[in-house]
Amino acid sequence: MASLAPRSHSLVPSIFDLCTPRGDVLKGVTDADFAADLAKVIRGVAGEEYQKPDKFFENTYPTRGLQNLLTNVCARLSGVGTEAAAIFRLDTSYGGGKTHGLIALVHAANGMKSVTNVSEFINPALVPKSKVRVAAFDGENADPANGRSMGEGVFAHTPWGEIAYGLAGKTGYERLRKSDEQMVAPGAETIAELFGNEPTLILLDELSVYLRKGWLRRRVPAIS
Repeated sequence: MASLAPRSHSLVPSIFDLCTPRGDVLKGVTDADFAADLAKVIRGVAGEEYQKPDKFFENTYPTRGLQNLLTNVCARLSGVGTEAAAIFRLDTSYGGGKTHGLIALVHAANGMKSVTNVSEFINPALVPKSKVRVAAFDGENADPANGRSMGEGVFAHTPWGEIAYGLAGKTGYERLRKSDEQMVAPGAETIAELFGNEPTLILLDELSVYLRKGWLRRRVPAIS
């Protein structure tokens, strides 16, 4: 019975045979180049690769998952897809692109200004044309013990404190100050008051990191 000789490894093409990396990749990248930080993008202090919409989408591959996320969220924000769920949970493994997807939503909600390849990611008709209020909570940057500086002398301890400030500034935070300082969730009517009747996008990232920082241990009694 004849046998087939194993294929020579020299016949297997390398990655450089199959594609040509971009110039910035050939020049060399650092870990900081991949450090997506939602909080910095919201505050407008991230590196231009993440802060500038055109740069961000130029360096982002339009995966099917990202296209579906942008389509579903933007359809609801623009009022043409109210049948879509109001809450989306991004279920990916560590390093699976959750933060990258959230940053994409920030830029999409703000109209994808100066982006030339919009159609690669979403039907341009679905991109919100009117103002969308955006608020985010990034557990990586949270400070439940001391409070995270939001500006105007406001130090938020909880997700709802940061979201209240993101939606309505200092006035919004003052409405929830007691809940934030006592780390007690506000009522549904109070939250609805902050949302108002405007299109609103709330982003939550790295909640597990926030809980590990001590809030959960303080709020949940030990069971022996």
